Amino acid sequence: MTKAPLFQKLSFNFAILLLPTLVMAEATPEREAVADLPLNRFVDVTNLEALGNLVVTDTKVAQSRESATQNIEIVGSDAMERQPLYNRNIAELLRYTSGQFVNVLSRNDANWGSYAGLGPKYNSYLLDGLPIDSFVDPMSLDPWAFERIEAHKGPASVLYPNYLSMDFAGNEAPLAGTTNLILKDRIETSATRLQVGYGSFDTIGGRAYHQGRTGELSYFAGASEERSDYAQYGAPQSWLQTVNSPNYDKTKAYGKASYAFGRPDHTVSLFVHYTHHNGDMGRPNRLFEHDYGTLNLAYNNQILPNLHLQFKLGERYYDREFDNDNYPAGLTLTSTSKTKQRIRPLDVTLSFRHWNAALLSVGVDHQQVEYQTTNRIADNVMPENDVDSESLGVFLQEKIQWRDWVFRAGVRHNTISHDYALLSGKVPTLRSKEWDKYLWSAGLRYMVTDEFSIYANAGSSFMAPAAKQIGGTIGSPGDSGQLPNPGLSPEAGVGKDVGFNWQATKTLNLAARVFHNELENAIIDSVVSAIPSQTLASNSGSATAYGIELDLRHAPLDAVQWFANLTLTHTRVEDPLNAEQNNTAIPFAPDQVANIGITASGFWGVTVSPYLHWVGRYYDSTVRDSRQEFGDYALVNMRVQKELLRRQSSVLNVSLDLNNLTNEHYRMPFDFRDVGFNTFATFDISF
Repeated sequence: MTKAPLFQKLSFNFAILLLPTLVMAEATPEREAVADLPLNRFVDVTNLEALGNLVVTDTKVAQSRESATQNIEIVGSDAMERQPLYNRNIAELLRYTSGQFVNVLSRNDANWGSYAGLGPKYNSYLLDGLPIDSFVDPMSLDPWAFERIEAHKGPASVLYPNYLSMDFAGNEAPLAGTTNLILKDRIETSATRLQVGYGSFDTIGGRAYHQGRTGELSYFAGASEERSDYAQYGAPQSWLQTVNSPNYDKTKAYGKASYAFGRPDHTVSLFVHYTHHNGDMGRPNRLFEHDYGTLNLAYNNQILPNLHLQFKLGERYYDREFDNDNYPAGLTLTSTSKTKQRIRPLDVTLSFRHWNAALLSVGVDHQQVEYQTTNRIADNVMPENDVDSESLGVFLQEKIQWRDWVFRAGVRHNTISHDYALLSGKVPTLRSKEWDKYLWSAGLRYMVTDEFSIYANAGSSFMAPAAKQIGGTIGSPGDSGQLPNPGLSPEAGVGKDVGFNWQATKTLNLAARVFHNELENAIIDSVVSAIPSQTLASNSGSATAYGIELDLRHAPLDAVQWFANLTLTHTRVEDPLNAEQNNTAIPFAPDQVANIGITASGFWGVTVSPYLHWVGRYYDSTVRDSRQEFGDYALVNMRVQKELLRRQSSVLNVSLDLNNLTNEHYRMPFDFRDVGFNTFATFDISF
């Protein structure tokens, strides 16, 4: 791949976008206090109420939640601690938020849910604002490293790029929103936490965490391991049918160090995370072994009182290996599939505060991707796909606060290029492809009163077909995986929403959001075979999803708080040239999702947190005659916590998770099914 043209475009476009910033900086003689532009690290915020009201995802620096034109839902550390462990996937921490459907297939597999009526690839994931994989990384990362999670609803494709993943469902776009996992950063006090647990299926686990501070250096480190005999998580007589317990062993290690150069708004930090996940799928020749690595390097500097710079660089590697057998004919080893992917994201953003309360964000981001798949039969290794990809984006966003109004508008120019060395084991005729696109986004919020606000947003997106969708991943005809479709073409989308937020009383909050998303030439993955499990990506004419989210939160007593939300969605795929899939529903998107949760503390210091999760009807394919119907089930989970001992700064807690209390073995796509009722108990000591 020739790198020069992309970086020539970078230097030209970045200079054009930076020019207004430099001009306005020169034309603004007054210098406002550093506190007027808080950093993206919530520094110097000691008031918990103020901390809970800050968000970073809408501008990349900390701003008040009321100043964001988008609806941003916050999941704090307390909320994370109240939720029961289910499949050990971070996406499940958002299961009970409106507008999305979390559908983690098993403890060994990813989330195949939906966001605002669109499939799993239309909500990107971020780690401190730098892209990660929405399928892999929630299975890998440990939530003990997080300060909080921000679920940004609505189009976010100006400030944040697509993630050029070639695995799972392919590229991921922030059309329906983005989920930002925010790491702990400035550590004020030393603390240590240890946890051991045991539960159903002979599941045993242990976790350790320590944080501290030495002068200007803040740090934390942690590790965990979990082993289980597990249970059959596939439908009987399916490609996931087991003859033994599907054992797994998952080990994690992570740490972060952050150094302040004499002041809290000039820092450099490094975060590293490693996960090793191995086991079998319940048959002697269905072994798997995965290694995931994550690195984030970040530099923040308040260059001037009204000018902030952040530089972020990352490394993500995903090594995944599966053995395949010839089930149901037999259990003999037939092949070994291996996927290797390296993704290196970069982001440089300047934030310029002007006109008292206006914020201009200008920057550039880049991704470099290496993707290879191989298939080994006996000692013969056969390369299947070998693709390099690159993305270069330049963006500008202005947000103006005037009286009771907030106005936001932005534009992005993106260049995406693919170099194909191999597709489906062959050297393709078309060796490279490049796309240049402009994207836009706009929004507003009006504070009718201090307690009631309305907002509206709109934005565009673009998604190129991934190498996995073009070249497939099936080495032998009987293997499970992705079928190739070399004729795929890109898609484009537009997302819109309007809503309100009303703090009706001090303890009661009501909110609603109406969303409307459109895709042209939509790339849709459909299940085309059950045994073996095979999917195919294809272009449809268009796809539309619209619906409404309704939210209620209430804390009638200091010891009792509860919430309820409902999401109603209508989706349609229109493809007049293909009668089989014309006027069908978008796969993986239920027509209804409802949640109710309560946290009550009372007798003998026991805290009880039950949750009800209702899922309506959805499908796994757009092909009317062969699609399967799923949903129409209720999932009830509960966590019970008790403080056993408290002495000075040491606390001993015990908790019990009761998952799937009604023992629903509900079916999921790709012939997965829930394992039913299960428990997990932990002893947790902090000091």
